[in-house]
Amino acid sequence: MNLYEHQSTVNPNMPVRGLFYLARIYQNYIKKMDLNIYSSGQIPLPVPVYVVFYNGGKAEDEYQELKLSDAFMKSEFTGQAALECNVMVININLGHNEELLENCKILWEYAYFVNEVRENQKHGFSIEEAVRKAQKNCIEQDILKEFLKKNSAEVKDVILEEFNQEQYEEGLRKEGQMEGRKETLINLYRKHLLTLEQAAEEYGTTVEEFQKLL
Repeated sequence: MNLYEHQSTVNPNMPVRGLFYLARIYQNYIKKMDLNIYSSGQIPLPVPVYVVFYNGGKAEDEYQELKLSDAFMKSEFTGQAALECNVMVININLGHNEELLENCKILWEYAYFVNEVRENQKHGFSIEEAVRKAQKNCIEQDILKEFLKKNSAEVKDVILEEFNQEQYEEGLRKEGQMEGRKETLINLYRKHLLTLEQAAEEYGTTVEEFQKLL
């Protein structure tokens, strides 16, 4: 039983989400196959495999394995946990896992298309124009040609949603980093390890503005 998912961000809570996905899939499978979980004999179940294909803009490893058990609160029973869910995260950006992409044409084509969108953005095009140009270029090169021609509007909507979500999450990360930096500088100032002027300079603001944060 293979569960495949595409994500533009790597989230440590993927195994938690995967647990719910797999539970529903097994529930439907047992019902469809008319299996009796109360019978005295062992019912056969397909082996679960959960794979996430990552192609976001942030640098990530070629391969990562995320585990549900990493989220468990530490206690004397941690080693006896009754549940586990492993998520294989595979980086499919161009230049990563090349052997996999070479052996899976559709995956390579998708990675190429997303890379085209990002490259267009780097050249100053808006996300909407970047997607349009990537679609046109890929169709001309016979890359996802039929799919893009038939589903142009849907592809555009999905990519826009994906990229906007990626930018939103990146904004949250930066916001969190700035908040942490602010608290650190305030603590250093209050412990007299930095002057007010030094703290303000490190934060990138004026003394007057930094005082308002205290």
